[in-house]
Amino acid sequence: DFPVTHLLEKAKPVLKTLPGWKEDIRGIRKYEDLPENCRNYIEFIEKEVGYPFTMISNGPGRDDIIYRNR
Repeated sequence: DFPVTHLLEKAKPVLKTLPGWKEDIRGIRKYEDLPENCRNYIEFIEKEVGYPFTMISNGPGRDDIIYRNR
């Protein structure tokens, strides 16, 4: 449920800072080969949205996708 406008005026964002990664992930085809912090980031977002990701884009091309069997 999204709050009505008068409640939204009092809302404050909740920010969570996660560690990043410096490795280039382009060309990686297996989820397990991603840097640990990258996997942690993906798993954090999955937990927050409440849904597992089965496809993860790691580049600009159509084939730059990691498929996960969940």
